[in-house]
Amino acid sequence: MFQDYLARKSRENLDTLTGEIGNGLSALTLGLVSPRTEKKMYWWGVPSVGLMGVSDFLTLFLLYYYNQILGLSAVLAGLALFICVVFDAVSDPVIAHWSDRHKGEFGRRIPFMLVGIAPMVLSCLALFVIHPGEEQWILFVQLTVLMSVFQVANTVFAVPRLALGVELYKDYSKRNQLLGTDRIFEIAGGALCLGPILLLMPDWDQAHLYPWAALWTCFLLGWSLYLGTVRLSAVERNLLELDRTGKSTDFSLSTLLREVRSLLANRNWMTLLIAFLFFGVNSGIQTSDQVYLNNHLFRFDPRDLFWAIPLQLGGGAIAAFVTWRIARGRNKRNLVLIGSALSFVVSQLLIGLMAVDYYFGYGLMPDAGGGVLSPLWWIWAFHGGLNGAIWTFFMILVVSMFADVVEEHQASTGPRSDGLVLVGRNFVTKLIASVGVLLAGFMISWAGFDDADTAELKEVAVYRFVVIKVCVTAVLIPMAIVFLARYSLTEAQHRANLRKLGYER
Repeated sequence: MFQDYLARKSRENLDTLTGEIGNGLSALTLGLVSPRTEKKMYWWGVPSVGLMGVSDFLTLFLLYYYNQILGLSAVLAGLALFICVVFDAVSDPVIAHWSDRHKGEFGRRIPFMLVGIAPMVLSCLALFVIHPGEEQWILFVQLTVLMSVFQVANTVFAVPRLALGVELYKDYSKRNQLLGTDRIFEIAGGALCLGPILLLMPDWDQAHLYPWAALWTCFLLGWSLYLGTVRLSAVERNLLELDRTGKSTDFSLSTLLREVRSLLANRNWMTLLIAFLFFGVNSGIQTSDQVYLNNHLFRFDPRDLFWAIPLQLGGGAIAAFVTWRIARGRNKRNLVLIGSALSFVVSQLLIGLMAVDYYFGYGLMPDAGGGVLSPLWWIWAFHGGLNGAIWTFFMILVVSMFADVVEEHQASTGPRSDGLVLVGRNFVTKLIASVGVLLAGFMISWAGFDDADTAELKEVAVYRFVVIKVCVTAVLIPMAIVFLARYSLTEAQHRANLRKLGYER
């Protein structure tokens, strides 16, 4: 039945193989995705609506919901997320290699993508709907198990999907366009997911609204993943399966270990991997605390965030639109180093200045708590837009750098391993970011949030937390930049690899 379904969908969607999207589909992205974009690039980007929507939703609400709403201690919540992400990170290389070596009538990627959709949607919904008990150990087990299922299902879908896009577009500059298009869909997904939630949620402690918010998020996730996957079903079956270069090796743990060893010997891959060790720890700490900062530092309610969406996400959308154009003919590494340096300066600037005001009384920043259109709200919104633009610029190019290692690795070893090469970033980001999440849980607890039962105590706790965040970034980001500077793969070398493999004449 499953094979018959895939066969029917691949026949129905043959039009995805060729042609441009035209004005109609471009209009759905407000023209940010050009009408001249290839259909297969467009439909490859569609699942990012749900993937980024659910990522933003969980990043914003999950830790706060389990800690402040359900009552799970911040340390146990951080430990639960640490365990599930470590489990997922270890499974990443196996799933990636299995996808690389899978042989079937419908290609290497689409079957995995379809299998991952249902468990991802259901486990995400269950996180906010199922409540078997209020004891600490029950909440801990619930969070650990459900997030483990979600993370593994996410890997089953996301890793083959990214590998599919990289295999479709091998050109040095075209990959930047692919990832820029993807980022536009990610930004749209974040806005579509969080916009209605923030508008309808009067404050952060409305426990009865969280299940409804999860239901909306999961609907968006399932719809976008299914739509994009079935539209791409014809692409792999009728296009990529004609190219058997580097795809003859079967799946086995011995070949997985052999290819991992060869990747560990690849200087460019290892350089990016080590850089992401530092980015991962920093990311895990920085992304687990947004509701704490919004509620107790800026004192914004959800609706204040809603009205800032155009400014907050607009910077990222503009960056996604122009990055691949700026990068055309330029060295990706040099641009990434510029983006990293800018992020180092900008990312913690706002909360750092607020901490200086709090501890030293300089009066540099407006007062918190003024709500939408207050002076602090404008500064916060524009800072978020600038930060989003820099981060978008950085991520498009650094993922493209990882993708270029695919052909370098293939040229030196023979097998084509898109998934395994690309999963290195996922693996180390998840594994090390889980350490960051665990540390964030300890930091939140140490700062005093678990016992802060008055507004005054929560204010003291949040400023303690801000000081740690700023110090961590000041150490980790420069260390990551040092390793990024060692990446040496250029456009000329990439084209030489493509010619060697027969992809380019």
